[in-house]
Amino acid sequence: MPMHLPAYRTRPERFDDAVMASAQRLGERWGSKLAIIDFRIIPVPGEKVMTQAAAVGDRMPLSSARPATAQRRARISVYRLPLEQASHNHTELVDLVHQCVVHEVANLWMLTPHDVDPEYFPKDPDF
Repeated sequence: MPMHLPAYRTRPERFDDAVMASAQRLGERWGSKLAIIDFRIIPVPGEKVMTQAAAVGDRMPLSSARPATAQRRARISVYRLPLEQASHNHTELVDLVHQCVVHEVANLWMLTPHDVDPEYFPKDPDF
């Protein structure tokens, strides 16, 4: 398939690209602090994550985070199929992926999404 056609990359590959682009965007701002977070792309959340979401009244999680411990690095998991189903097109998917990544980083670091990415999450959005 020629590179200029949409079918050149599969949906999972395009999703991987969106997560990588989001992490790279934040990496430009945060450098080595972000480099110590592992990013995982998983088709759907596992039973444990679903149980935790149900316990707090959430439906289908789009992403999750696990803080670092002395034995393991912090980890952000992004769930491909729920995000693809929540998006109407690829542009919306890329935005939603970035929102999820920023929110999980903000939760891990106990910051606001605006503090993590002020250009993407303005303090006073014009809605």
